[in-house]
Amino acid sequence: MKLKDIYNLAIKVGIENDPRGKKKIDKILKSRNEEYSELSEKKKKDYDLENLTDPYADSGIHFGDLNKEIHTVLVGIDIDSAEVLLVKELERMGTKVDLIIAHHPIGKSLFKLSDVMDIQTEVLKNVGVPENIAEGVLKERMGEVSRAVSPANHYQTIDTAKLLNISIINVHTPADNCAWNYLSSEIEKKKPETLGEILDTINGIPEYNISSKMGVAPQIFAGDPKSHAGNIIVDFTGGTENSEKIVERMSNHGIGTIVTMHAKETHRKEAIKHYINVVIAGHIASDSLGLNIILDQLEKKGIKIIPCSGLIRHSRNI
Repeated sequence: MKLKDIYNLAIKVGIENDPRGKKKIDKILKSRNEEYSELSEKKKKDYDLENLTDPYADSGIHFGDLNKEIHTVLVGIDIDSAEVLLVKELERMGTKVDLIIAHHPIGKSLFKLSDVMDIQTEVLKNVGVPENIAEGVLKERMGEVSRAVSPANHYQTIDTAKLLNISIINVHTPADNCAWNYLSSEIEKKKPETLGEILDTINGIPEYNISSKMGVAPQIFAGDPKSHAGNIIVDFTGGTENSEKIVERMSNHGIGTIVTMHAKETHRKEAIKHYINVVIAGHIASDSLGLNIILDQLEKKGIKIIPCSGLIRHSRNI
């Protein structure tokens, strides 16, 4: 496969698992193209053309020839200069790596992390929170996230890859969409009635089961194993966590349990205050689940995958 084909496949799988559905994403991209066509020639020169075809601003191709043939990829949750240097060490040991795939955003994908958070509006709407309320609360949080990532050294890892001539991309929300859809489907199928049954459902998924055996198991942050779950929302996608202010709105609109990758103490306190249960599935295990769904598609096309940096690789092709 060519580098561009690998990235495009990841985006395609991400869209297939997106809470908004393909029709809505097509509408978003059409709107962007219409807005672009109305820009002045001066503004068009500064416009990021990837926005016209790629709905996920927190993912991207950061360095490398788009037509480069890829046979082996190094894939990790967090990629920094150490993992880039690891490619050279693997090469010295006889294993050639053609591409690095990071999960968490780097470069402009990190700077634009807040741009994908509007997906959370759709997730909340699907479980009964009015769209206007979800949008209102989220807008403030998007500003907070944008300001928080602004001071980062966004291009440190990419600069290292360029100096060593190593191709690098990252795939964030497409993978998170896959994890969201997979776990949501499992919960819908198993219909757990208590938090203990939710933990059993999560631990029945290989990535979480492996993580548990490694000592990092799903946890209950609010509630107890016998607590009734009520209406369950899986809150996995949309860049990062929403504002704690949304918790009260969730309670008001009948949500009984939040299943999420991670949660701040402020979110936990709000959940307890408003009688909502919180189950932490696990950050790295959840990221691994989402990535694995995409990596399985690459594996089917003959791509060799080398996991690193926390990735719990489990193939569903066997």
